[in-house]
Amino acid sequence: MTRRLLLVPLALGFAAAGTAAAQDTSFVLVDRIAAIVGDTPIPLSRVDEELNLMMAELQRSGQPLPKDSAEIARYRRQIVDRLIEDELLVQQATRDTSVKVTEQQVQSSVDAAMKQLRGQFGSEFEFRRALQQAGLGTPEEYRRFITDQVRRDLMKQQLIQRMRERQEIRSVPPTEREVRDYYESTKAQQPHRPATVSFRAIVVRPQPEPAAKARARALADSVLGLLRAGSDFDALARHFSDDPGSKGEGGDLGWFRRGRMVAEFEAVAFRLRPGQVSDVVETPFGFHIIQVDRIEPGEIKARHILFAPTLTDADLAAGQGRADSAAQALRAGVPVDSLIHRYHDPLEQSLFEDIPPDNLPEAMKNAVQGALPGDVIGPVRVEDSGRVRFAAILFEGARPEGEYTFEELHDRLRQSLADGSGVRRYIQQLRDATFIEVRL
Repeated sequence: MTRRLLLVPLALGFAAAGTAAAQDTSFVLVDRIAAIVGDTPIPLSRVDEELNLMMAELQRSGQPLPKDSAEIARYRRQIVDRLIEDELLVQQATRDTSVKVTEQQVQSSVDAAMKQLRGQFGSEFEFRRALQQAGLGTPEEYRRFITDQVRRDLMKQQLIQRMRERQEIRSVPPTEREVRDYYESTKAQQPHRPATVSFRAIVVRPQPEPAAKARARALADSVLGLLRAGSDFDALARHFSDDPGSKGEGGDLGWFRRGRMVAEFEAVAFRLRPGQVSDVVETPFGFHIIQVDRIEPGEIKARHILFAPTLTDADLAAGQGRADSAAQALRAGVPVDSLIHRYHDPLEQSLFEDIPPDNLPEAMKNAVQGALPGDVIGPVRVEDSGRVRFAAILFEGARPEGEYTFEELHDRLRQSLADGSGVRRYIQQLRDATFIEVRL
């Protein structure tokens, strides 16, 4: 039910292309009412906005654009039907007293969406420029834009959940024929499988000298004293933190559940109360000071200041030497699992299976380009988010881009049909009981 929230960030990268397509094929019409649901109108501008995003996604994925006005009209009618269904569910959620979406839930989801989107850009300037180019204004304006959509999505999600709990909506498992027919009818709309690579990696993290750790700990203790005396956490994080991913945000880590952070960090963070500042916490990344901002069942919103020990050239050379030893052993035929046990940093990923190359760190992406199964690569210096590691890589294979097979999509399609069956019946009941006028 979060399709709208996802579509807008995805459209940022190709908004200009989508706008051009809209101008060339006359998607934007004089605003009028496309449909009325109960006493709520759906403006045609909303339909055309969705259509432009759909066209941009088709163009981005290399799929053909509609060829004539009849095909465009068909797309428009599909969008109207979906918007009607969304409005029916929101109206019912408003009437259902068991649906209670709090402002805190809304803002938490918006915070997470904004942080995820902001993380796609290298700087605040690039982020703001992308929003402007997409016609979405400033980050503050975009935040206001998605807030209402997030609220509606949460209401719909909670309504469906409550209906399932009351067994007023029941899933009906589809037959194999229905799954096959659904696959064939939606094949053109299914995403293409990207090109992927698979390999095993032995990743070595250079270790700092004891004196460097002692200096980082002393600085952490000093900053903790400033915090205890009333200094601002946000300002100190921006000045002192060695975490490039959160430093510019005042140490903000956003919302996270257990299992996202290392054990030493979580053991402290999940015991703190809102506003409370931790003592100095040591993890494999260095020393942290943690403050929890908000708490929800099963998750927290926190910030931290990281003090990472400085690595010397000798530390880096020692780490590279261990990774080189692992690579030499791989070339000599030593089993990769035994080398992982001996050399690999347990906090790092070792198995890379069917990974799109663009999802890899740049150094790994370049290293495996053109490799053949069985090739040993490295050691490769991998540096991102302020961390340096060295990797010895055993390449296992590459898979070209292509369509997903029925077998690959079977379980997902079957579950989707089962989940959707009860919801579709319920929406039809709402349609039958509500005044709806379509004006397209």
